[in-house]
Amino acid sequence: MDVSELAANIQHKGYCIVEDVIPANEVDDVRLQVVAAQQAHHAEAEAELAKTRARGHRIGVPGVGLLKQVLNATQCFAPYLADERILAIAESFFGDFVRISCTDCVINHPGTERGYWHADWPYNATNSTHVKAPYPDVMMHLASIWMLTDFTPENGGTFVLPGSHLQPNNPAAGGMDGVDQDAPHADEKQALGSAGSVLLYDSRLWHSVAPNQSNAARAALVVRYAPWWLNLTPTMRGTPDHERMVLETGGKNYDAIPIRREVFDGLPENVKPLYRHWVTA
Repeated sequence: MDVSELAANIQHKGYCIVEDVIPANEVDDVRLQVVAAQQAHHAEAEAELAKTRARGHRIGVPGVGLLKQVLNATQCFAPYLADERILAIAESFFGDFVRISCTDCVINHPGTERGYWHADWPYNATNSTHVKAPYPDVMMHLASIWMLTDFTPENGGTFVLPGSHLQPNNPAAGGMDGVDQDAPHADEKQALGSAGSVLLYDSRLWHSVAPNQSNAARAALVVRYAPWWLNLTPTMRGTPDHERMVLETGGKNYDAIPIRREVFDGLPENVKPLYRHWVTA
């Protein structure tokens, strides 16, 4: 598909799959480096999740390894973040000056169970900072899941609900009439694709972790693209907005960790503009 067809799929279905963003001869090495980075920081990442759960918040699915701001640990995937097709799609919705707001990795280990239906920030009402329903019919955030392994029915290709991005609410916080946030939906699909492909979706889209019934881990990157006008500071640790809206309320949020200066300085020149807003002194 060309860019216009991919963008049209996001507009109508809520998502598309962009193939071969990471070349086939490079993706194995990228996966190995990303998985190694997550494993090296696994204990501290689990400790952070435990703190959030101890405050009574539902977060993630047991069996999923997480590393926020994986770019600080490895830059092996950085050259692909400014993929011409992905940026063209983002700019078709947002205009110029697109930014990256999230660069995490997730490792779904064998035995990972089904997650709950939700939309991503800023629409997830379990977060202390979120857009209140009913939502205006406008995309505010473009999310993506980068497949570092093949996404298959067995290893947990992400569940998506086509067209759900047009709903004025999502089930993350519960309480939606006739919707069980933990149950399968008759119209759900699995996002399947080969390693190196990217699931690109409107952040309003309902989606869920799928069970990993294989004997191998399913590795992915979570990267989100934002317009210049979206206020990202509530998600950014160390900012007054984050302190006021998250720390002082005891809330849960999808926190973002700044890029270290030396990491930023080493990024490809066409990737640096995506991160200039997010660098430590």
